[in-house]
Amino acid sequence: MSNILKVTTPTTGYDNNAINRPNNSQQSQDMSVKNPVDPNRVVRADGRGQSNAEQGVGKGITSESNFGNFIHSLRELPKLEDVMTKFVFTGMANIVESGVGRGTAAEVQALFQMLHMSPDELTEFLKGQMAGANRLQGPLFDMLRQVMGEATTVELKAGILDFLKKYNDMSSGNHLLQNIKDTLKEMESYMFRNDREQLKQLAMKLKPYSMQTNALNAQILKEQIIPYLGRYISETRDMGRIRDLISLLTFNTSRYESGNLDNVVQAFEKLMDFPTFQKNFAGMSAADFRAMLQNVDFDRAAGKMPWVDSLLNIMQAGIKGEAGIENREAFMNIMKAMLVNESVYMPVMHAMIPVVLDGVPMFSEIWVDPDEESSTPGSSERGIKLLIKFDLKDVGFFDVMMYYEKGKMDMLIHYPEELSGHESEIREGIRKIMSRNHLELEYLAVEQGEEPIQVSAAFPKIFERRNSVNVTI
Repeated sequence: MSNILKVTTPTTGYDNNAINRPNNSQQSQDMSVKNPVDPNRVVRADGRGQSNAEQGVGKGITSESNFGNFIHSLRELPKLEDVMTKFVFTGMANIVESGVGRGTAAEVQALFQMLHMSPDELTEFLKGQMAGANRLQGPLFDMLRQVMGEATTVELKAGILDFLKKYNDMSSGNHLLQNIKDTLKEMESYMFRNDREQLKQLAMKLKPYSMQTNALNAQILKEQIIPYLGRYISETRDMGRIRDLISLLTFNTSRYESGNLDNVVQAFEKLMDFPTFQKNFAGMSAADFRAMLQNVDFDRAAGKMPWVDSLLNIMQAGIKGEAGIENREAFMNIMKAMLVNESVYMPVMHAMIPVVLDGVPMFSEIWVDPDEESSTPGSSERGIKLLIKFDLKDVGFFDVMMYYEKGKMDMLIHYPEELSGHESEIREGIRKIMSRNHLELEYLAVEQGEEPIQVSAAFPKIFERRNSVNVTI
């Protein structure tokens, strides 16, 4: 296939979709002495233990680091499409039949009503999903990416990343405050009556979310609520669940305080000390920047959609076992897959699209790198690389890889076995779609898919820990 798509062989053992088949001819010629089988150890099929290099240890990635844990999670992750297609194709009928509560059943019904759409509605739905896949978008962040590319000092890059962290905390302020209140509510159930009433009184002092109440709420949390909980643990020696909740509370409080508007503006002012930054943000004062932030609707800017809240409510019920014990593991797998795909270590944007398109259930996942290097030798141009996976009920599973650069498109399509007699129709249909959208199709490969394209093969930069600004947060 075209080199510009740059699908590479993934690092061994890093992708849960990887299928490693032994080469029989090589094995027959290998006369080296193998280690004996040890029944007390998990070994490979040939009786030898897995080497450090195959585990990733010899590749500069340690499993003890946060990034190493991410790679391990990526390798061990159950495939999201396996679980979601089962739910979407059945309308979650297996969940409803398992005897869920009336509220959860109503959520399931409401969710699928929202997912029924026409092709035109799917276009808007997809735009909203991709907008929500990366909240660091728009002219401000385009300029920040440009400055990041031009930066020649570690201090400037560190300053940009510090600014982005504070901005992310500020844009998540409403969500963080709600998490804090929910955590305090859960703590009450682990306390005796008198202690519970005191905590409830302290929690009632927290003001509703706004940029103006951030400092006051942070002060109440740091000077009253958290010290009270510290004394409670000291007096009761409670070593149970409440200690974990206190750790979660302090973490969210730290992020909530970090997202104070003044902190974000101060981080912006520090960046103005760098000439490279000044050149791109000339004419914008700290006061102008503050006024701009105060007028942003962060929920709307993040592309928040009603169906997402509905899905999260159903998943929360499922994880608690309210959708049937037999479904609990499936919900856990969905949550794990979503967390890994939205990790700050994932250098590409990810979105999932569960829809019922003109009556046909479909589940799709999309990975996008909006800043992919061109494969043309000596070229400094950059383009957009996409990996799209979708499964249509009664049709089958498709893999589509695309690379777009300056109006030109390269494309690889893997179609299901059921459509093996329609390859020419698929080619012609794709060419018509490209022509209708004024895109020049430079390369097109259409073939029956034997194995899914692995995400790590399509985007090898997953293992490089670079492009720090271009991450989903």
